Amino acid sequence: MLKTLVAVLIVVAACSAPTVDADPTTPEGRSARVAAVLDGDSVRVVVDGATTEVRLLGINAPEVDECWADEARTALQNLLEDEITLVEDGADQFGRTLAHLHSGGRHINLALVEAGAAIALATEHPDFAAAEQAAFEDRLGLWSPTACGPAATLEVHISEVSFDAPGPDDENQNGEFAVVSNEGPEADLGGWWIRDESSTHRFRFPDGFVLGTGDRVIIRSGCGQDGSGELYWCANGPVWNNDGDMAMLLDAYGNVDDRWRYEG
Repeated sequence: MLKTLVAVLIVVAACSAPTVDADPTTPEGRSARVAAVLDGDSVRVVVDGATTEVRLLGINAPEVDECWADEARTALQNLLEDEITLVEDGADQFGRTLAHLHSGGRHINLALVEAGAAIALATEHPDFAAAEQAAFEDRLGLWSPTACGPAATLEVHISEVSFDAPGPDDENQNGEFAVVSNEGPEADLGGWWIRDESSTHRFRFPDGFVLGTGDRVIIRSGCGQDGSGELYWCANGPVWNNDGDMAMLLDAYGNVDDRWRYEG
């Protein structure tokens, strides 16, 4: 009789136990199997029998040749289970599927931002911006002052970004600019960088460029003659998005010294 009762209880428990895929936080999407993690924000998956490359929406991880790229790829790899859910939203110019990934009950795109393994793009959901702010304040992942080498000791920071040039942006590139100010001793910025939140726009300070105590330098997006107070990016088109973006100041190792996020 006791054995029978135990058997009945086991059957009842098994029937009432929740299934693995019953997580209510996972939105509707297509099931896929992870074939390879390519970098910190892209994967190759098999979905409906076909292999496709997926670019994670709303985030940007360091590029392959940049500081913290390997760590970002590892972070993504560690978050993913073999089976994932893709919530797709079109394709990019390279033909990659754009999607939010969900795996193990987690929103992977957001989890990467929370861990400091990727930056949030300005046009994404406010949750992403809040997660990035928290990761930055806690100096997690790529936001660590020693993420890529010894911490910088200079007292320089981004003090302004003028992102909406008068008139058409592509006709007045020098009307948009970023400003870096020095509140400490004389600062050698040779080899330092300014970048936006995209994967393409990078400006390297010239070797030997020195910013004096209390001085500031304007980095204009267009072309011109460099001077002590102005430098020219000579970018191939406007740099700063009018609908929101982020300027980042990186030291010669690639550590993020400062960031300036704005909304359009």
